[in-house]
Amino acid sequence: MATNIHINAAVERFRQDPGNLDSVIGLVRHLRSAGRFDDALHLCRSVMQRHSGEYEFLIEFAEALRRSDSAGARRVLERLTGMSPDRFEAWNSLGALELSDDNLEAADAALNRALTLAPDNAEVLRNAGSCNAMRGDAALAASYFERALERYGKEAVEHKGDAGILAAMAEIHLLLNRYDKALECGKRAASAAPSDPASWSALRKAAVRLRDGESYYRAVVATINDIRDDDLAMSISDLRGMGFEREAEDLLGYTVKINKNSALADALPFAESKAPELTEGAVAYKILNKKSS
Repeated sequence: MATNIHINAAVERFRQDPGNLDSVIGLVRHLRSAGRFDDALHLCRSVMQRHSGEYEFLIEFAEALRRSDSAGARRVLERLTGMSPDRFEAWNSLGALELSDDNLEAADAALNRALTLAPDNAEVLRNAGSCNAMRGDAALAASYFERALERYGKEAVEHKGDAGILAAMAEIHLLLNRYDKALECGKRAASAAPSDPASWSALRKAAVRLRDGESYYRAVVATINDIRDDDLAMSISDLRGMGFEREAEDLLGYTVKINKNSALADALPFAESKAPELTEGAVAYKILNKKSS
């Protein structure tokens, strides 16, 4: 994920040369990486007239668009597959989009086309693995995941431990139930990019599987500003379940401290006596609390 320093640098490059395609794409990617999808989409639309015929730009536009308008993103990607059918990027993005919308047959068709064009691309292999896992072919999914890990491993060496690659490797290890390796990759990713929620997410998933409460707590606190109330409530429950009572109480107190409007604020007075109720979600807890007042 992009830090503010990276985003500010990308903004400055864009300001110096707003007509340059590389500066536009760089800024859009940084904004998307930071979770600022609305800003990325606004930027794409503001320069659309200048770059509407550029393949690379339209790929980024579709990625920015898919969060709020998957049908629109699909139209852009289908246009690209028709414009340049021998390029894998749009086929891969289209496959990932169809997968997220549970259109498994369409996803499989698009990803098979991407695999034909780029059989060693890690992202394509990873998406193909996810697609086959959802289709119920565990053996084929595992085969794709193993190939993706091999490719990611080579890329990690080439890029000296890029956090995004390490986080992707951690996610694949999780899918393969290799929690110890997922934890290792998650820790390396979080160390390489402490401001990257994707890195901490992978670490958190592995930590809860291995009952590593300390790593889990660190992962939650590192991304606390981006976690929903109901997810935080579950995190508190997870920590209690692992026997980390102090960390659970600290997390609850810290959450309310930084956001007094948090639904968890209603739960704070009852944290010790009614902790199990938090597993139902803080929003539901807030509703119950309001009804009783």
